[in-house]
Amino acid sequence: MAQHGTDPYARLAEPARMSRLAQYDLFHPGLKARMDIVAARSAERLDAPVSLVSVISDRSQFILGGHGTSGWVPEPLGTPAEWALCTHTVLAGEPYCIIDGTADPAHAGNPLLELTGIRSYGGVPLVDPSGHTLGAHCVIDLSPRTFTERDLAVLREGAEETMRILADYRAA
Repeated sequence: MAQHGTDPYARLAEPARMSRLAQYDLFHPGLKARMDIVAARSAERLDAPVSLVSVISDRSQFILGGHGTSGWVPEPLGTPAEWALCTHTVLAGEPYCIIDGTADPAHAGNPLLELTGIRSYGGVPLVDPSGHTLGAHCVIDLSPRTFTERDLAVLREGAEETMRILADYRAA
């Protein structure tokens, strides 16, 4: 990935952010089970078929926990950062919502939407204590959907729980 000023994804490779991300044991066997619980709870509370907890490196989205993703993407590999909707949440540093990706010019050509049938997305950032946005907690629907402030509050609760859990997997 180019590191030019014109590359909107260049900020993902910021050294301080990448250093913080590297301080977490993101692939610890116990972490996935705990993140799956967070994702399942948010999916249930928001009546969404899919929920994810993911981090975004400079090049990839890694799914730490998920609900409703079976057979969808290879979980250990995740997706390219350019395809991941959570990348937009990380870059924005605030909640990011898509009502209907197929009708949104910014997302209509996204291969992930075409491959999975995703239509709507609501995500909130995962911000660590140093202030770096590491990833996102989101719900995804296969139908168009408007996300409410209540929906975002549920996702924020899940993001806060995620960061408390991640603290247990951070090097001292």
